[in-house]
Amino acid sequence: MRSEGQYHHFCLEHVRHYNKAFNFFAGMSQEELDEALHSPPKTETRSSFGTGSAEAARAAARQAAPRPGDKHGDPFGVFARYRYQQSKRPATERVKPLNENDRRALETLGFTAHAKSDDIKTAYKNLVKKHHPDVNGGDASSEERLRAVIAAYSHLKKVGFVVR
Repeated sequence: MRSEGQYHHFCLEHVRHYNKAFNFFAGMSQEELDEALHSPPKTETRSSFGTGSAEAARAAARQAAPRPGDKHGDPFGVFARYRYQQSKRPATERVKPLNENDRRALETLGFTAHAKSDDIKTAYKNLVKKHHPDVNGGDASSEERLRAVIAAYSHLKKVGFVVR
C-alpha cells in the first residue's frame, strides 16, 4: 500500500496543509481502489487471542481452586505465590504515610515522627496521668491539654496507628 510505514517530519503549519491536501486514493487503479476499500485492515487480520490448550487452562484452574476464606478465586496461583513470598520475609511493623492530622496527633503525644503502637499507648497513659484534673486540682489549662491528648490518641487509634 502507498505511504504505509513512511513518516514525514513537518512543522504544525505544514502538517495542517498536508492533511488538507493529502488523498490516499489519488492515482490508484480501480482494482487497487476496490482492494483498499473492501479488504480488512492489516491489524484486524492478526489473531489477538491467547495461545495454549483449553485442557491446560482447566488443569490450572483445578489446581488453584479457591481455599476456604479466599474472597476471590486465584486460578493461576498469583496471589498464593505472593503470600508465600511475603511469609518468607521477617514481619515488620507497617509504616503508614503521615498526613497533617496524623503528624499533629503524634506531636501532641510527644513524637516527632513515626512511633510504634506500644510507645503511643505508653505516652498516652503517662500524659493522661499527668494532666488529669484530679491530679492538678482542676487546673483549666491542664484540662485543655488533656482534651487535646485524648483527641490525638482517638485519631491515631481510628486511623490504625494504635493496635488494640
